[in-house]
Amino acid sequence: MGLGLYVHIPFCARRCSYCDFCTVEYNGDLVGQYHDLLKMEVEMYPFSERVETVYFGGGSPSLYPVEFLRDLLSFISYSFDTDLLEATIEANPWELNLENLKQWRDIGFNRLSIGIQSSEREILERCDRPVPRNLRDRLMASRDIFQNLNLDFILGLPGENESNVAGNLEMISEVNPDHVSYYVFDSDHETKLMRLVRNDMIDLPENEIVEGLHDIILDSLSKMGFCRYEISSWEKGNCECLHNLKYWRNEKYLGFGVSAGSHFDRKRYVNTSDLLEYRYLVNLKRRPVAEMMENSVIQEVFETLFMGLRLVEGVDLSKLKLPEELNNTLVSELRVHLSDYLSPDNARIRLNDNGMDLSRSVLEKLMEIKEEIEVAFST
Repeated sequence: MGLGLYVHIPFCARRCSYCDFCTVEYNGDLVGQYHDLLKMEVEMYPFSERVETVYFGGGSPSLYPVEFLRDLLSFISYSFDTDLLEATIEANPWELNLENLKQWRDIGFNRLSIGIQSSEREILERCDRPVPRNLRDRLMASRDIFQNLNLDFILGLPGENESNVAGNLEMISEVNPDHVSYYVFDSDHETKLMRLVRNDMIDLPENEIVEGLHDIILDSLSKMGFCRYEISSWEKGNCECLHNLKYWRNEKYLGFGVSAGSHFDRKRYVNTSDLLEYRYLVNLKRRPVAEMMENSVIQEVFETLFMGLRLVEGVDLSKLKLPEELNNTLVSELRVHLSDYLSPDNARIRLNDNGMDLSRSVLEKLMEIKEEIEVAFST
């Protein structure tokens, strides 16, 4: 399997209240400096393996100047052995004009991922995310220019109800993307929105409401011909996100830029999220890593399970080539503690429908199993 490369572009015009990603306000001079730093960081990783996927995320990569995007893609092709099956750029609706769309496609991006979040203007404004009034026209133009199009939505934002979910589904039906990501809002992170919730200044929909709306989404996307292949991801026409599959299958990938993560040779790296520290370290010709961990065999196995059980395909333990005793113990523990959540498939460990809908409970039980196995095999 080839490498995946992730490039973090942290610049945004504004910060949405639900966002916990590493972002900074757009500044032209700062963007130019960051661009040079990214190229310097790329030079620190002289990998010989083939690069198959590139993903520009953020932040708002669609704000990044086209000449910088072109230069980075060219620099990556020069620095690595590239045979790109997929090159994704994330975009906000505001930057979806014909000139940008055509230029992104022409410089080498073949997949466009648009952050819609909701079709309901009132919900977005409540979350500090204004939306252009001609959004549907912009989406249809995107559909015409990109053969691989993803739309992102968030379920469970303030004011969510059946009516605006119906509006989201109508938008999906009308635009007819190749891929849909529909995430349930994660209230565990420290964000402006969650501070407002804790201070009783804004309310989130009740869990029962969100669960009912999620059932509607599952049923509707299926009727539209979408296939659910990951907890929050649907595709049609064999358009799974190849880059994200590398994360979910715990394969090799490199991340460049502030807060970006990497995984290879059982090592996991996370870059600093402090832009000043990032600049300081890169200028010293040092990798801007804030955290590094070398996994034990058991740690690597459970990271593979944590990620792989998000996928409908699950995890084929035989590919991990574990010692027989460890493999047998692992399978036994999983079947005993997760029987209500697993499919009766002897070849793979994968979640049934109940497990897909209760993935948080599954992850909690996995942590308990991991601790038991670590104790059993540490002696």
